[in-house]
Amino acid sequence: MSWLLEALAALGAGQRLMMGAMLLAGAIYLFKAVKIGRLIGNVLSSGAAYGIVVLVGAGLAVALGWIDPNVGRMTSQLATFVDTVWNAIGDWVIDATIGRLDGVAE
Repeated sequence: MSWLLEALAALGAGQRLMMGAMLLAGAIYLFKAVKIGRLIGNVLSSGAAYGIVVLVGAGLAVALGWIDPNVGRMTSQLATFVDTVWNAIGDWVIDATIGRLDGVAE
């Protein structure tokens, strides 16, 4: 859109026309952002709906005795996963956070 503004300025368009063109460009970009936001919202709500269906189905399967989850093993595997992720990125997260706090303090 900047080419449009440059063309209007080269033609000697007045300030009102330039302001109108800038507001139109802003409205177009805002419209695009709303469309993208709506798409993201639809994807997230669909994901939440599928997640609810899966959780309800898993709950019914456990309640009816069709599956027998081993909670101790699941929590152990989850703890191992969290520990692995923290070892991979934990120091970077701490360093980045302290760097930002130091940057704000200066």
